[in-house]
Amino acid sequence: MDDDLRTRVDALEERVAALEASPPRVATDPAADDPDDPDDRFWALHGLTARVDRPASSGAVMMVGDVRTPAGDEARWQYALTTDDVLAADWADLAPVLAALGHPVRLALLRAVLDGARTARDLADAVDVGSTGQVYHHLRQLQAAGWLRAAAGGEHVVPAERLVPLLTTLLAAVR
Repeated sequence: MDDDLRTRVDALEERVAALEASPPRVATDPAADDPDDPDDRFWALHGLTARVDRPASSGAVMMVGDVRTPAGDEARWQYALTTDDVLAADWADLAPVLAALGHPVRLALLRAVLDGARTARDLADAVDVGSTGQVYHHLRQLQAAGWLRAAAGGEHVVPAERLVPLLTTLLAAVR
């Protein structure tokens, strides 16, 4: 065997050894999974894809959830839009809704509500913000954006139709 061929074979052997030593890669191609397999990681995507008119459509984006909070609130909810609809929306109109989540105190207040604190006093005790006046300032921002709703008895709740969107927005930030 000549030197050039030997060099090429050695390089191939090194690459094969590196591949064999590396951890298995997680599949990111949904086509690689079987939609009838109960362990299919892309089961929701397969369901959405089956309902989208491709290739005529640009596709769709969906959020879905079946949740119960520590306080016992439950929501089963889904919402989808075509990619074209999402891209055609005026994203500037969405800024206040997203901005309301952009403050650590507001996120802590939402978390406390999901944990069961409902009144301004309970929320002030649960979240280190100082006065109930400061709590009300943040509560107004969350209410204006639709993340909270005032309920009977001075309580505040995350509306059922906003619970899954809230959690999926947080999920997007984790990812």
